[in-house]
Amino acid sequence: MTDVEPRTLEDYEQTSLEWLAADASNIAIPHDAVISLFMTKGEPKFRLRDFFVWLTMRRQGHKFHVYDFEMNYRDNANLETRIRFYMVPLGVYFKTRRQTQTRETILREYAMDALQIFQKVLPNRIISS
Repeated sequence: MTDVEPRTLEDYEQTSLEWLAADASNIAIPHDAVISLFMTKGEPKFRLRDFFVWLTMRRQGHKFHVYDFEMNYRDNANLETRIRFYMVPLGVYFKTRRQTQTRETILREYAMDALQIFQKVLPNRIISS
């Protein structure tokens, strides 16, 4: 549930890294500027427009968790800056796994996969959890 219309996988397959970095709707942070990266588990903030989704999940007995990330980095002026974000799998990723896994398991595995990707591309000095 976001306020942004997500792009499709096909959109990203046709897109270069240079274009993504230049797109003003994205934030490009050089790997060597990252100071720390943390991942925490929490519950999403309730929004009225998500009431039906929340009610449906509650009736099904599901507790919805999100995995939040917090990244500290040095900006162009060499000031420490913090960005907080969360990642949610696209429907294509989610639906195929939903037949055999719980929502919680799918979201946890997705978040852990993302954290492992960050750990692979960021310098070893980065603190992550």
